[in-house]
Amino acid sequence: MRVGIDVDGVLIDTREFMLSFGRRFFRREPVDPDGYTIEEMFGVSGVPVLLFGMRWFLPYYCRKYPPYKEAAGVYRRLKKRGSTIFQITARKFALSRSPLGRYSFNSLKKWLKRNRFCYDRLLLVNEKEAAREKLKCCRRFGIDVMIEDNPETALTLARNGIWVLLFDAPYNRNASADRIIRVKNWREAEEYLGKLGSKIELRRYDHE
Repeated sequence: MRVGIDVDGVLIDTREFMLSFGRRFFRREPVDPDGYTIEEMFGVSGVPVLLFGMRWFLPYYCRKYPPYKEAAGVYRRLKKRGSTIFQITARKFALSRSPLGRYSFNSLKKWLKRNRFCYDRLLLVNEKEAAREKLKCCRRFGIDVMIEDNPETALTLARNGIWVLLFDAPYNRNASADRIIRVKNWREAEEYLGKLGSKIELRRYDHE
């Protein structure tokens, strides 16, 4: 089985990070705690967002913030069963060729290695075109299942025949389609990956 896995919101509790450190930085409660971005959560834009990024996102979130505890173990068990893992992310700045972009990209690679995520290939996509570009990646590399949290991306992939395990969050509660399976944690994700793997392998066997 070929599995695509997002980073932010899937390997990391990004929402909890933004709520906790946003309160600390902006010194107030969020205006929309169910928002998808720091801008939506705290009703900010421009310079305050940049300053938050420089203070907490780049030096702490990108390098030190811990992943979900169960995630790396699922990776290792998937690899033992012969799965190919594609790490597919629209990580902020990482596609840029600027010093900031290199910092973001290198921080991501080091974070994945430090936390023992044994993937086969790291693919970066543009933030603004993430849904369309992730679909291209899935088609190009024959990905069977994508683990995702973004509602637009999940719907785009599912409507184009790709199974999606959608990590449940307030901002994606309205995303629903035949090939979307909502999961609450990595234990549930692993359970459904096992079921989907059997189904996918059986289908391939029937086509041979």
